[in-house]
Amino acid sequence: MFLKDNKYKDAVIAALWIVVFSILAFKLFGYLDDVTGALGKIVSLSMSFIYGIVIAYILNPIVKVIESKMKIRRSLAIALTYILFITIITIISIYGIPSLIDSIKDMINKVPDYIDAAQNFVNDIVSNDKLNGIINSTGTLGTIQSYIDKIGAIFINLLEGSFNTLFSLSSQLVKVVLGFLVSIYVLSDKDRLINDWKRVLVLILKEKRAKEVIEFGRIYNNMIGTYIGIKAIDSTIIGIMAFILLTIVRSEYALLLSIIVGITNMIPYFGPFIGEIVGFLINVFVSPTKGLVVFLTLFALQMFDGWYLDPKLIGGKVGVRPFWIIYAVVIGGGFFGPIGMLLASPTAATMKFYYSKLLDKNKEVIKKIEKI
Repeated sequence: MFLKDNKYKDAVIAALWIVVFSILAFKLFGYLDDVTGALGKIVSLSMSFIYGIVIAYILNPIVKVIESKMKIRRSLAIALTYILFITIITIISIYGIPSLIDSIKDMINKVPDYIDAAQNFVNDIVSNDKLNGIINSTGTLGTIQSYIDKIGAIFINLLEGSFNTLFSLSSQLVKVVLGFLVSIYVLSDKDRLINDWKRVLVLILKEKRAKEVIEFGRIYNNMIGTYIGIKAIDSTIIGIMAFILLTIVRSEYALLLSIIVGITNMIPYFGPFIGEIVGFLINVFVSPTKGLVVFLTLFALQMFDGWYLDPKLIGGKVGVRPFWIIYAVVIGGGFFGPIGMLLASPTAATMKFYYSKLLDKNKEVIKKIEKI
C-alpha cells in the first residue's frame, strides 16, 4: 500500500537514486586521479573530432550563404567553401606566417635594447638636480629600475612563450588536418547528426526537458552567430585598416600589431585598449613620438569602430547593456580565460532572453510589487 501511493513511490525512488549516486561518487572520488587521467586521454584522442566540429561550425554559415545566394546544391556549396578556405589558409601560410615569425624573433632580440632605453630614460629624468634630491630621499629610483627589470623579464618570457607556442602548434598539425577532413563529413551529414543528437536527448531527458535543451541550444547558437560571427567580420575589417594605417605611420611590426588589434577587438570594451597599449609599448622605445602617434592612430581607429562600424554591423542585436557585458567579460575571463571573454556577450544575451521571458510570465506580479 505504501508504494502504491505515487507520492511516496516517487519519493522512495528519488531517495534510492540519491543513495546510489552518493555511493558511486564516493567510490569515484578514491580514483579521482585515474578518472581525470582517463577523461584527459579521451579528450586528447578526440581532439581531431573536436577540431572537425569547430571547423564545421565556423564554416557552416558560409556554406549556407553560398547555397542560398548562388542557389546550388549543398554538396557544391561545401566544395566551394573549402576551396575558398584552403586558398585563404595557403595565402596566410606563404605570406603571413613567415613574416610574423620574423617579427617575433626580431622583437625578442630587441627586448634588451628596449630595457636599456627605458633605464636611460629614467636616468635622464633623475639627472635633473631638483628631481634627484626628491627621488633619492624616497628611494623611488631603485623601485623604478627594479620594476623595469621585472617588466623586461616578463616581456621576454611572454614573447618567448608566444614564439614557442607557434612551434608547439606544429605538433597539433596532424590532428588539425584530420579535423579538417572530419569537418567535411560533419557539414555533409549536419542534419542527420543534429537529428541523432536530438533523439539521444529525448531518450535521456524525456520529451519536455529535451525540447527545453534543444531550444536553449538554438537560442545560444543564434546569439553566437549574431555576436561572434558579425564581430569577426568587424574585427577583420579593423585588423586590415590597422595594418594600412600602421604601415602609413611607419609603425614597428605593423603586421604583428594589426593581428593583435584584430584579435583583441573581439573582446568587448577591454580588447581595443589592449591593442592600443601593446602598440604604444612596442613603439615608444624606438621613439616616444612614434609611440604616441601609433597610440593615437589606433585610438582613432577604435573610435571609428565604436561609433560607426560596430553599431552599423551589430547595432542593438545583442540587446544587453554595457554594464552586464563588462561584468560577463570579467567573470567569463576569470573562469575560462580568452574563450570565456569571447563567449561573454552571447552568454549574457542568452541569459537576457530567458530573463525577459520570465518577466513576461510574471508581469502582473511585478507590476503589483513596483507599486508598493
